[in-house]
Amino acid sequence: MNLDTNILIYYLEDEPSRSGLLAGLFRLVFGGSLRAVVSAIVQMELLVKAIETNDPNRAQRVIELTDMHPQVEVVDVTRAIVMQAAFARAEGFEVADALVLATGVVGECDATLTNDSRWRRPLAKLTRRPPMAHGDKYLRLPRMLYLDEFVDS
Repeated sequence: MNLDTNILIYYLEDEPSRSGLLAGLFRLVFGGSLRAVVSAIVQMELLVKAIETNDPNRAQRVIELTDMHPQVEVVDVTRAIVMQAAFARAEGFEVADALVLATGVVGECDATLTNDSRWRRPLAKLTRRPPMAHGDKYLRLPRMLYLDEFVDS
């Protein structure tokens, strides 16, 4: 599963309305039942707040989550990801979001988990495009999951 920045922020900050659901998700990840893919862009975005607030504990929690769990794979931005991100960017995704989405596409993730409703409109346009080629195969968009659709209100 490809994870967007907001999901990891909620998890790291133990956001009350989402903490139970995310604790369950990460139990599956840490237990080896679910593969978590995180773009290096997500890791960067998570570290920004720690740097801005000069909070070494926050930075350490980010590093522990992203670099010290073998079930969490941080994926560098490659040319293949950049090429796929260009399709998303052309449909209206912001640069960082396009790279996060493209990481899931190139990584052949079954799903991308986000809570960013700004993805809905450009995603609808992107799904109408023909399949994206990568080498000798066609890639598909991961199934999109919006966290708040699973949270009791």
